[in-house]
Amino acid sequence: MDKIKLNLDSIATLLFCCDLKAFDEVPLTIEEWYQVEKILKMHGMKGPADLFGLSSDELLEMLNIPEFIVYKMEQRRKKLSFMLNLLHDLENKGINIMTKYDDHYPQLLVKSMKKRAPVYMYYKGDMSQYTAGISICGLNELEHKDGTYIKRIVDKVIEEKKYYVSNDGKGVDKAALQYALRNGCSVVIFVCKNMIEKMNKYKRYIKNGQLVILSAVDPNSVFDITHAIDRNSYVCGLSKYQIIISSKINNGATWFTALQNMHHHWVDPLVLDNQYMGNQRLLEMQATPLYIKDVLSTASFEMIYKNNQKNIEVNEVNIDQMSIFEFIGEPHV
Repeated sequence: MDKIKLNLDSIATLLFCCDLKAFDEVPLTIEEWYQVEKILKMHGMKGPADLFGLSSDELLEMLNIPEFIVYKMEQRRKKLSFMLNLLHDLENKGINIMTKYDDHYPQLLVKSMKKRAPVYMYYKGDMSQYTAGISICGLNELEHKDGTYIKRIVDKVIEEKKYYVSNDGKGVDKAALQYALRNGCSVVIFVCKNMIEKMNKYKRYIKNGQLVILSAVDPNSVFDITHAIDRNSYVCGLSKYQIIISSKINNGATWFTALQNMHHHWVDPLVLDNQYMGNQRLLEMQATPLYIKDVLSTASFEMIYKNNQKNIEVNEVNIDQMSIFEFIGEPHV
């Protein structure tokens, strides 16, 4: 795939929003940038590139952009050449960047997550052919029976010529990722740390076009738990269906991401009907079940979802639906 050049709208977006470690100037938050976008649209402007031709006074007086946002934009505007040099350095390391104004940005993310979608992403690999994938999540501890189900589910992903979307986790996700790569499945890994290390680890899969690595944070930044939380939501946003293999009540990323997803409706969840208490509680909260017979069948994910979806009103997941035992965790046995 030929290298894709950034358009002017993307350059403007990165100038004001990109949170590069080497940048001292504070970027606009997603919420602040969304506010600027709304103002530009309201005034009939073509896109973020129009900001290059406006002074601070014009931003304040003509567009009525809040003063604190204009101040942050002006501080960043002074560092345009510095930002371009930083991006060039990343490009020399093989890392590209895209914004939601680029054609190869996965529009599924914008559609499913709306203003919560990442404004920009770093990537390595070819995203131009990406379509909605299937993600698989679960606990960091993997039981033998879980591994059998994971392999069969990944086989279905391969049979349907879909992408497997990985959250770069341990346990369930690691087993699914390794099996998917070994068996020729197209894969997207969304990381929140060590992007360059992962690029080196999986370079042969990237080279043969099987794998894309994505990140919403500067590849040079240190790990932050909020990045991991965001990463999990972006994996949901990139997926058509998310398969939950195992979960514990009020314990771990799978459980909390599942609750977030049931509130925001980023992706259609399919929860494996098994012995895990977390899975049983999610099914009680009207998540769509995935039965063992479905895993073993030749039915597509879409057919399974439609057949199993309960014909009842889906209530918003909230704190009142949870018992006191869900706050203190599962009992020890």
